[in-house]
Amino acid sequence: MTRAIDPLIRPEYILPLGATGPDAALPGVPQGASARAAPALSARRSASAITWRAPAWIALPAARKTLLLAVLALVWELAARWTNNDLLLPTFLQTARALIEGISTGELLSRVGASLTVLAQGYAAGIAAALLLTALAVLTRLGRDLLETCVAMFNPLPAIALLPLAMLWFGLGKASLIFVIVHAVLWPLALSTYAGFSAVPETLRMAGRNYGLKGLFFVFDILVPAALPAILSGLKIGWAFAWRTLIAAELVFGAASGQGGLGWYIFQNRNELYTDKVFAGLAAVIVIGLAVENLIFSTLERKTVRRWGMQK
Repeated sequence: MTRAIDPLIRPEYILPLGATGPDAALPGVPQGASARAAPALSARRSASAITWRAPAWIALPAARKTLLLAVLALVWELAARWTNNDLLLPTFLQTARALIEGISTGELLSRVGASLTVLAQGYAAGIAAALLLTALAVLTRLGRDLLETCVAMFNPLPAIALLPLAMLWFGLGKASLIFVIVHAVLWPLALSTYAGFSAVPETLRMAGRNYGLKGLFFVFDILVPAALPAILSGLKIGWAFAWRTLIAAELVFGAASGQGGLGWYIFQNRNELYTDKVFAGLAAVIVIGLAVENLIFSTLERKTVRRWGMQK
């Protein structure tokens, strides 16, 4: 029959039986020392009791981002009131009123729809071209040399600088805008994708070859899943480049096929000195960017690379 082993307890923390008063001495402690230490212990307990704890909602990323946006809006409102010049800097409330008015009349929504339609076409074409060019670079030496040379030549070239040539080649239509968007998306996405493919471990490559995968099957079954974090980063960069290139092109280009986009809305209201509507158009650009980042890309990352443990 085994005897239960008592847990080890330090004797200096055990009061003698019946010693409950403030003058009761601990073993090994002089008489009255515990009484002198009592105020310090009670003060320490009081300090720990009033320690501030952050609310539970602070742990939510959406709540923190909303709080940051509210602080920025407050700073904007105070700066505009201090400037006291609506032509130079309208207040946040004036801009919000102009934004709501543009949405209620349908003018701003039609401009946004025209811009997003062109953006989606150019972005999809840029993604397809980048994937094909990168796959060619992975499979052949000639493709690798072609990709490296083209990236070195065209990646530093601003897409908006090609707009005059695009207008000469494709005329006054959506094709010109799509051309500059493809240029803005193609090179950063191809560069990020190729860097991700190059970082794929050789073990995965050998596993794919052992299964008999070759050509595009090897690329899309082995390289693309392994390089997905780099590809997603390239998609984000390409989206940002495409969005701002489109707005800048519409500021210069104007209406495409008789219908102006969001950039044209900003340019037109600037000419008419409706500064609050200009800021409303800029706010629409920001809101769309936040929505795409937090609803599309974040969801895609959460369901792929984070779920697979490839990204924290």
